[in-house]
This record gives sequence, structure tokens and C-alpha cells, in this order.
Amino acid sequence: MSGIGFSLELESGALTCLAGPAVVAACRHGGRTVVSDGMRLYHLGGDDDDGAAIPWRLALPATDGGLPGPKRLARVVLEGTLGGEAAVAAASDAGAALDGAAGPIGQPGLPGRAVARLGRGYGIAWRVALAGADGGALDLGAVVLAVVPLDRRPA
Repeated sequence: MSGIGFSLELESGALTCLAGPAVVAACRHGGRTVVSDGMRLYHLGGDDDDGAAIPWRLALPATDGGLPGPKRLARVVLEGTLGGEAAVAAASDAGAALDGAAGPIGQPGLPGRAVARLGRGYGIAWRVALAGADGGALDLGAVVLAVVPLDRRPA
């Protein structure tokens, strides 16, 4: 059997996805998830992959921010814990492509706030993606898009 495996941590709601695991059996043993490919046993968990940082990516759906007309995406605010740096990429329906970075912020049990300031660009709808490759802790409570309306006509 090969496919996609998901693990949901019920306490925090963290979701992990494994693409293409050749898993023939999975079980819980001693509070840990153990899987087998028929030849070997693997323990799922931890914050690295055999010493290598685990890259992550979060892609948000396109949004107009609840505002009609063109707008500028001025910044993306991250709230929570981010042990390394997050690359922030934004793209508008008008073709604007913006990049920024945020982090590190907070520490376990004490969340913080970081701002990724973006360049100029406009659009009606914006799509934002975050990515990290340094393996730092990640526990985001909020991702806030700060938009500036460009249409000065009264609604």
C-alpha cells in the first residue's frame, strides 16, 4: 500500500502529512505511532528527519479581505511561535508578486508577533504562502493580512 498518510495531534490540532509512504501496518505503542513497510519499523514523530531540518509550507486560499475593489497588501502579521525565519510570498489576481520574511518570534509557551513588510503591488484578491526550511519550531495562532483599500470612491 502506498499513498498519503495523515497524523493529527488532538491536543494542538497540528496536522502532519506523509506523501508516498509504503506503509503496510501502523499502530500506537507506548504513546508513539509506529509504522512498518513490511521489512522495517519506523517511529513517527520528532522535530527533525534523521538530523535534517523538516521544511514546511502553508498556502492560504485567495481572499479579497472582505473589501471590494483594488487594494494593496502592505504586510503579513504572524502570531505564535516561530523558531526560525518564514519566507512570505504573496500574489495578486492583477499579477503582482511580492516577497518578504518574518521571524523568529516567541518561545514555547510564550507566543510573539512578527511582521513581514511587503513591497508595492495591487489587486482585488491576494493569495499568500509561508515557507520555512530551517527546521525551527512552528506553532502559529494567527496569520493576518493587512490590506490598504486603493479605491477612494464612497461605497
